[in-house]
Amino acid sequence: MTLEDFNKLDFDSKLYEVVDNGVFVDNYVTSRVRINCYSLHKFFVELEYDGDENKIKDVRTFVDGNQLDKYIRK
Repeated sequence: MTLEDFNKLDFDSKLYEVVDNGVFVDNYVTSRVRINCYSLHKFFVELEYDGDENKIKDVRTFVDGNQLDKYIRK
């Protein structure tokens, strides 16, 4: 699956793809946000968790670059 194919999926299908095929890389946690990062095929996926509603509220994709910095700078 390519990044473009993944981005065309609906929200639930993206979650299933990450859970079924993604490899957990790291998480980023602050008092305001919790994000889990996964490697999937040849790109990365971030799942942002909403603790108040107890659900995933956002799915973001990227290939490399600045988005990885928050996981390196712990």
